[in-house]
Amino acid sequence: MALFRSDPDSAVAKTDRPTANPAEQHNIIGATTTVEGTLRSSGNVNISGTVDGNVEVEGRTMVMPGGVVEGEVTSTSAEIAGTVHGRVVVTERLVLKASAVIDGDIRTGKLVIEDGATFNGQCQMGPATSHRATERATERAGGAAVVGTVGAREDAA
Repeated sequence: MALFRSDPDSAVAKTDRPTANPAEQHNIIGATTTVEGTLRSSGNVNISGTVDGNVEVEGRTMVMPGGVVEGEVTSTSAEIAGTVHGRVVVTERLVLKASAVIDGDIRTGKLVIEDGATFNGQCQMGPATSHRATERATERAGGAAVVGTVGAREDAA
């Protein structure tokens, strides 16, 4: 009987093992679900409902249209099509879809903003950007700063 076989090379034995790759983990917060407190994951997270607290993901975070985060989002990469009321910190690439609403500061390696997205806050981008550089730019600009580059530099020729 194959079900009780102890052969580690059998198909049944291989499918019973949990996945070791966090990128293969998919966590879904459904549209009718509310999470209160900090949400932590080493895999990917899709939020269609509400998170009333911080989101800490060592993978990809997706806030879907209609999804709401009332707190800080910290992730390796993220795509936001819903609403975030709080700071967004992404080490690699952050995409703000056309339906995104961000009320808070952004710190990211790379930023893509689609036409129609709403962003209210300060933005700091690039791997070499420091908190102090943002503070200095904010002081010079009288309270608002965007630090980083988008596209090619004109003086690069």
